[in-house]
Amino acid sequence: IDTQIHGNPISTYISVNAESGVLQAVRSFDYEQIKTINIFVKGQDGGSPPLSSNTTIKLIIQDQNDNPPQVLYPVQTGGSVVAEMVPRSADVGYLVTKVVAVDVDSGQNAWLSYKLQKATDRALFEVGLQNGEIRTIRQVTDKDAVKQRLTVIVEDNGQPSRSATVIVNVVVADSFPEVLSEFTD
Repeated sequence: IDTQIHGNPISTYISVNAESGVLQAVRSFDYEQIKTINIFVKGQDGGSPPLSSNTTIKLIIQDQNDNPPQVLYPVQTGGSVVAEMVPRSADVGYLVTKVVAVDVDSGQNAWLSYKLQKATDRALFEVGLQNGEIRTIRQVTDKDAVKQRLTVIVEDNGQPSRSATVIVNVVVADSFPEVLSEFTD
């Protein structure tokens, strides 16, 4: 029985063999576009008068891990460098920033984990596996480089997993004027 899905006839998504009643997909489905389809099927005999019966079939689309995570913060812009500032007096556990990401997939395909992939000083920072929080793991000292660069990888839990990376620039100083001469960009 012809119905509409997102303004298109259902026959552009599903076909029914008139002889056998076998349903077939006419095209592939995208879970992010369509999660369920209700198919109304009418079976009719060749008698006189013809007798018929209707049934409804609910088709549930399963999610595929077809989208990588998207980093919302820090925003990666081509022309400018965004830097977080950490005071030299920062103690263990100081919250530097938080990497925020989303995945438009569903279920376990959208469960995200955060890992520190590269860092100027791996002994200074850690990334929360579940929450993306970047914190200091030791006391900041005068010997720490002013410019710190961290690469954080965000992975989803799909099979195979998909990922995105983000660069986090950190300035170790008590004020920006103190370190402006260090930056040429």
